[in-house]
Amino acid sequence: MGKKVLGAALVVWLVASSGGYSLAAFPADEVMILEQNEIVALPDDKLIDTYIDVLAEMEASKTFHATSGFTPKEYKKYKDLVRYRLKLMFELHRRKLELPPSIN
Repeated sequence: MGKKVLGAALVVWLVASSGGYSLAAFPADEVMILEQNEIVALPDDKLIDTYIDVLAEMEASKTFHATSGFTPKEYKKYKDLVRYRLKLMFELHRRKLELPPSIN
């Protein structure tokens, strides 16, 4: 029985280390990189949305790699919160309101 468990653990380790399954590679929400002419053609609201999406993806990915990682559900929730915060900050800025002091 011990050899079977050791063998199974070895297979799992080999698959994980070979890239077949890697939590470190989990953040896979691809941000489509647009060409300059495509960026110029974006309407204002879509340009802002795209910018917010990119910032949210960058922050979530950076946090994912700086920690032990998130589950897929946690990663999505964190990214959604980052995106929501950015939308709120943008609206505060648009209205020329002062941001409240940060907790950090």
